[in-house]
Amino acid sequence: MQNESHKVYPSKVGWRLLIIPVLFLGVGIYYTVNKNLSRDVAIQTGILLFLILIFYSISYEINERFLIVKTFFWFKAEIPIDSITGIAETSNIISAPAASLDRLEIFYGKFDSVIISPKDKTGFIEHLKSLKPKITVKMKKGQE
Repeated sequence: MQNESHKVYPSKVGWRLLIIPVLFLGVGIYYTVNKNLSRDVAIQTGILLFLILIFYSISYEINERFLIVKTFFWFKAEIPIDSITGIAETSNIISAPAASLDRLEIFYGKFDSVIISPKDKTGFIEHLKSLKPKITVKMKKGQE
């Protein structure tokens, strides 16, 4: 059972990031099915399923001391909550452990940042601010 200061936030999955690889692999699968190339169909289907699995495996865990960014079950980064200085809403397309373009940039340490996309952005921000009230938050369109 999770206590109040420990919670896992799944990543929001945006189809705008998945549409190009899904279309590309979908067209490839369609043509290889029509040519009876079952090995190629299996490979392309496996790649597509792997890509979707990666997107749905991203999560962000908050406990009393750390924000833990998890990607594909075994990759994780631990960011001390005490080192977080700010949060800003962004739609930066830079490669990041974020499965959506509806993103937050977390600033920590002296010059570090990570871009993430929690499904519940408001709850995520409120949770971090409850652990460290001095975190500054900058939202688009005057939201805060």
